[in-house]
Amino acid sequence: MAAVRGRGGLSLVDGVPVRRAATLGTVLSQPLAPGLLCDTRRTPADLVHLHHPNPLGDLAVLADRPRPLVVSQHSDVVRQRALRPFYGPLQRHVFARARFVTVASEQALRSSLELRHLGEKVRVIPYGVEPERFVRTPGVDARVAELRARWGGEPVVLAVGRMVPYKGLDVLLAAAERIEARVVLVGSGPEDPRLRAVAGRRVEFAGRVSDDDLVAYYHAADVFCLPSVTIAEAFGIVLLEAMACGLPLVTTTLPTGVSAVNRDGVTGLAVPPGDAGALAEALRALLADDVRRRVYGAAARQVLEKEYTAALMAARYVTLYREALS
Repeated sequence: MAAVRGRGGLSLVDGVPVRRAATLGTVLSQPLAPGLLCDTRRTPADLVHLHHPNPLGDLAVLADRPRPLVVSQHSDVVRQRALRPFYGPLQRHVFARARFVTVASEQALRSSLELRHLGEKVRVIPYGVEPERFVRTPGVDARVAELRARWGGEPVVLAVGRMVPYKGLDVLLAAAERIEARVVLVGSGPEDPRLRAVAGRRVEFAGRVSDDDLVAYYHAADVFCLPSVTIAEAFGIVLLEAMACGLPLVTTTLPTGVSAVNRDGVTGLAVPPGDAGALAEALRALLADDVRRRVYGAAARQVLEKEYTAALMAARYVTLYREALS
């Protein structure tokens, strides 16, 4: 893999050796790590797993010696779609080379322009999180009490993620003007200054928080909202984190994994993307109904434990690796 920045090198992560190729910089979200091609070829392994889209990774696996390849397609190219005529042929060569291509939901598969012709080669393997990371401990409870006191006991709507246009946070801020609640945004990104300029007085920008503190923010909230507006939101791992904390969800009806995770009327509510009025109405409905929130939150936790744990994801990939190697 490519280092986020700098020299890279070999390290151990949870006992697993990880080699990062040195990175010269980043262009259009692509790390410039020329050593990745050599590192891939010389690394002893029975199988290669490529995370995609990843132009440099594509070149690395095409230059690799013959061995099984699994590709995980996290999203079609959306933001840099003007480059599709140039990148498309490279992608198609990689998909042809792959033994299997995985995607995180049936919805994402159906809406993908890049995977539609791959047939039986594509397998659906949802993402997963570790529920035990999100349990309430005495330390978490103490931090929850601090946060609730800071928010004055108001109902709280929480959103977590990078502040980029496709997240639809401007739509949430417009909806916030129509509800009686505190809206808390956790995260940072290029949209931060613009969002702060239009936010009302009951919106709090928490910025980046530690993993431990994030658990407390989830447990301190009443409703979790992911108001994304384009298919660049292919899944939404933050939904799984909120579900692990027993939170009801409000999302948008994107034709992606977002609609697979949040079942409208079961784990939460779903509204059309970009509709601030509908979003406000859904938030008001949940904030006004304690029983409904508890029922949806409990259902969300059950769906997570049944379908979206890290252990399940790992087991599914081990089975796929064995099939690829056979």
